[in-house]
Amino acid sequence: MKFSPLPLLHLALIALLVAACSAPQTVERQGRSTPPYEVLVHALGPARVSDDGFDARFEFEVVSPLDLQRNSLVQELKQTITFEYEDGSARERHLTLVEAFRLRLEYIDAARQYHYRIYVGQSDRHSMRGMNDLADDVVAVRIDRHVFAYVANVMGADFTEAGFAHLPRNEDGTVVSEIPEKFNSNYQSKHDTRGWIANSGDSLGLTYRIKYRLVRTGVDSPHFEVDRGGGYGVVEAPAVVWMPSR
Repeated sequence: MKFSPLPLLHLALIALLVAACSAPQTVERQGRSTPPYEVLVHALGPARVSDDGFDARFEFEVVSPLDLQRNSLVQELKQTITFEYEDGSARERHLTLVEAFRLRLEYIDAARQYHYRIYVGQSDRHSMRGMNDLADDVVAVRIDRHVFAYVANVMGADFTEAGFAHLPRNEDGTVVSEIPEKFNSNYQSKHDTRGWIANSGDSLGLTYRIKYRLVRTGVDSPHFEVDRGGGYGVVEAPAVVWMPSR
């Protein structure tokens, strides 16, 4: 006897609609089971800081007693810029970005620890420029960049040859990429923000922050700081080179 597939299709559609209607509006981050690892962030030379912004570069190493079987290191970046004005008011601008770096197994040491690194020649650059172009009534500006790094599998992303990509969101949808066109414009002009994340195990990630503060008339301004990180790993905070920007 031949049965029509339409009833099954209708049932499937109804099930999808019911699931969509009953899904919660806010998805909370869930800790996932994954092999243990540490994320080590190493500074590549001193950070270059001036009254017009900052530029710091880092490289990553992931160390684990097990083969992680993950192809990328993912970072969730959240940034807040606060402008302080002569009249005492303040305004904030926010951006969020999920990005990925391809991981490769570099070696297994004598203690059977697996050492992973991002592609040769690729580094993580944190920079900001244009403070000198702010309106005259801006008396101070603060930048707080919060970064969460972890290993995961990334599929369907538009990676550069050096193994870097922007992603639309993280695995559970708690962080969505929302950045202006000028942010990392070189990547955005040549590549698409696409792809998805699986097996993120983000409960084992490393968190670190980059802070910059400029007071136009401040004696000790500008101020630049990288914290030492928290969670599973450590950040090697860079030394600072002060640059005159004018």
